[in-house]
Amino acid sequence: MVDKDICEMNALRKVFPESDILLCWYHVMQAVIRWLSKTDSGVSGPSNTDVRTEIISFIRKMKLCSTHQDFKSTAEQFFKRFEDFPALCLYIKDHWLEIGHTWSDFGRCYNHADSDTNNLVKDFSIA
Repeated sequence: MVDKDICEMNALRKVFPESDILLCWYHVMQAVIRWLSKTDSGVSGPSNTDVRTEIISFIRKMKLCSTHQDFKSTAEQFFKRFEDFPALCLYIKDHWLEIGHTWSDFGRCYNHADSDTNNLVKDFSIA
């Protein structure tokens, strides 16, 4: 389980080519929340607090999908709901959609002691 550090992921793939890589849920949410706070996101600032809350709720729903079909369906709902926010939709498509199996429950088909993070202390802040 890693933090989506490309160098780290490439090194792991080179040394352990048969292994799957999972992304740390804490770091996925941290990256999304940081991006949402940027002006370029189109949803930053106090006037969009409710929109950001709804976006985060949708991302959490996507994380909890137990099948790939569920994930795709929830993603479709997300894009329909937020179609008026093209930068947001592009960000999710470009950074998270294609690698959903690394951070959503449908891709976590391993005994990982129900841990979704690589730092259990951080886990309490996203509960």
